[in-house]
Amino acid sequence: MPFLVAGLVAATGLSWTIRLVVSPDPWAADSALAIAIGTLCLNVGTMTALLLGRGRWTRYFAIGLITVELLLATVGNLNSWALAAIVLSAASLIGLGGPWFKGWLRERPAANSPGVGPIALVIGSFGVVPLVGLAAPQGLEPAHGAAGAAGILLSWGYAKGGHWALWALRVAMPAVLAVAALASPTGGTILLLTTAVGLGYLAWLKDSRLAVDPLPTTLPAPRARRT
Repeated sequence: MPFLVAGLVAATGLSWTIRLVVSPDPWAADSALAIAIGTLCLNVGTMTALLLGRGRWTRYFAIGLITVELLLATVGNLNSWALAAIVLSAASLIGLGGPWFKGWLRERPAANSPGVGPIALVIGSFGVVPLVGLAAPQGLEPAHGAAGAAGILLSWGYAKGGHWALWALRVAMPAVLAVAALASPTGGTILLLTTAVGLGYLAWLKDSRLAVDPLPTTLPAPRARRT
């Protein structure tokens, strides 16, 4: 059953992506494409996390992601792809709330887990891609494109353990998002500034630093005693 539910999560993202490509209304075509690409990647990543990661957070994140997509699917034209996205979203939420994940998902964090902060930082930085589309419904400006590209690059770099990506998430990413916020309407400005503050906070957490700069696994040799 967990495999079926995970497949429904991926199918929901695919149907929502097709709906945006076929009928981007009420977003501009490039904004809808950013939302579509971002949400599809997040859905596929969530499916993988449910099947391989099997952490408790995967279910909660999947429920939140599908809920947002369900709300977005009701905006604009209710064509056949939108209806399919709504039906699949409802089925995914029912499946994610079922008892069959008991024993499948870990009850406690894994011993080598990086913690909630680093995981949220990786997902949140990539989540900038669909967020810039939501923040600029009338079309993307160059600042939005730069923010989305930075989100992809820094999410990948931080997941690979790059110190440069951590420092970029601390300093450069909030600045890039602030510039994109200035090029957005009022609602988009609030959304991107809130994202900048949230990512900046996560990047400065101790757990986020330890994820790329772990504690030493061996103790230093003891000093020889003086005689």
